[in-house]
Amino acid sequence: MNIALFQQAAESLSPESVGELINFYADDAIFTDPFQTVRGRLAIQQVYTDMFKSLDQPRFRNVRPLGGPLSEHAREVIVGWDFEFALSPHKPRQCIAGCSMLELNAQGLIARHTDFWDASRVFQALPILGGIIRWLRGRIGHSPRA
Repeated sequence: MNIALFQQAAESLSPESVGELINFYADDAIFTDPFQTVRGRLAIQQVYTDMFKSLDQPRFRNVRPLGGPLSEHAREVIVGWDFEFALSPHKPRQCIAGCSMLELNAQGLIARHTDFWDASRVFQALPILGGIIRWLRGRIGHSPRA
């Protein structure tokens, strides 16, 4: 896998360019994030397409490999990223830091893509649920230590 080309495709992702990013995936690839697990390029493409339908101006920034230099024979790549979005055009922009573990097949295509990020950050931006999440974070974050 050419990580530089993957970075470029991820950072320039738009509704029109989803197909370019999908070319990095194997036909039967599995994609998992805190909300879903899907299998196959078409299902993964739908995840990215739906992202543009449900969020205002989503984009990935600072996509970069984590760890040491990659060999051409690497079978696992961990990529860090920042995801910026708003829930609607009139809501404040959010930024979530996360990483993706990409497991590659023998052809260097992504066979399994697992995203790791704090989903409570999305919930925190919602009107009613956000207040509960913020309260819970404050309560847990300030609990007495034994």
